[in-house]
Amino acid sequence: MENFDFLQSFLFPYINLAIFLFLAIYFGRKPVKAALANRRESYLALLEKANKAKEEAESKHRELDARLKGLDAELQRMRNEVKAAADQEAQAILSSGAALAEHLKREAKRIADAEVTAAKEAIRAEILAEVRQKTAEELKRSLDDNRQHQIVKQSLAGLNSVGANS
Repeated sequence: MENFDFLQSFLFPYINLAIFLFLAIYFGRKPVKAALANRRESYLALLEKANKAKEEAESKHRELDARLKGLDAELQRMRNEVKAAADQEAQAILSSGAALAEHLKREAKRIADAEVTAAKEAIRAEILAEVRQKTAEELKRSLDDNRQHQIVKQSLAGLNSVGANS
């Protein structure tokens, strides 16, 4: 019985374990392999996604870095364009102002000439009126009534002879 005790207490638990492991491996191998394979595929898919995202991020980073480097040049180009446009606009304004000033000078000269001519005519008319008035006054003082009648008759005769010739 001693051997029996040895078999029962020592050997049976190992045999039980061996049978359990055999059955666990036999029936559990395929599901465990499938689960591990699925898990590996999901990890690989995640890794691939992560690599793809990393590549996209690096690409975007390179693109943004290139744009940032080109931004200074683009900013300088834009400044130059704006400065050139402002200089051109200033030149156009100066040219327009010079043309307007020349036009205003011509117009002012024309108006001044017209005013001088009008003033000359007004003075001439005033002088003639003054001369007529002075002449009439002098004639009234120096001519008597008989002489005035005689001059009027001569003037009428001259007018009659002009009217008869027509």
